[in-house]
Amino acid sequence: MTFTTLRSLFATALLSSLIPALAWAGSFTVSPVRLELSPQRPVSSLTITNDSAEPVSIDARGMSWSQQNGADEHEETRELIVTPPVFMLAPGASQIVRIGLRRAPDANNEIAYRVFMTENPVVPRSVANGVAMNLRLSVPIFVRPRAAPQPKLEWTGSRTPEGHLKLRADNRGNMHVQVANLSLSAAGTVVGRQTSPAYLLPGQYREWTVKPEEGRAFDASSLTVTGYSDAGDVNAEFAVR
Repeated sequence: MTFTTLRSLFATALLSSLIPALAWAGSFTVSPVRLELSPQRPVSSLTITNDSAEPVSIDARGMSWSQQNGADEHEETRELIVTPPVFMLAPGASQIVRIGLRRAPDANNEIAYRVFMTENPVVPRSVANGVAMNLRLSVPIFVRPRAAPQPKLEWTGSRTPEGHLKLRADNRGNMHVQVANLSLSAAGTVVGRQTSPAYLLPGQYREWTVKPEEGRAFDASSLTVTGYSDAGDVNAEFAVR
């Protein structure tokens, strides 16, 4: 199984757990759930389908994606081509949106973008409880570097005065890593969990405050973190401060 295939399977499996919420929340779906571009494949596409019984207008916009101090940041960019940027979908209809690069891939590090798609209903909807919600979805776009992909996570942890654990993951590699379903164990016993998925872009970090499982405590001098990532299974031991 190739590195790219592993990432695609992980993304598909993760999305399957989110599909019920997406179907309940809005009226269109997007496939695939993310794209990877490269020097050999600078153009790809998304398929947007209107699953509702009403026509809908969609705005598609590309944004650069970075992270600072563990938080996502998005900015307008002309480096990503998104066409068509605005389109109308009849009930049950689909539209192919082309995604391409205006710039060359970076020599050493992966570049990240997101394409945001915002629903604009053509026919005004009946409002329940005074609130009308329009769906907005985003798809990650990753541009592979010319250098070989080298994802690498480093884990650290420290106890808080409340008895929780401040868990931190640093991405020391040149590719993003998406993690999910993390468990923290001491001597083979699970003492804490962090299940929410998260992306770590190259050179960036994420922090989580993890509560101990009922009847457990973070009193061991070291812990083992296990879980899933699109770069392979997570299994690492780290010291607790």
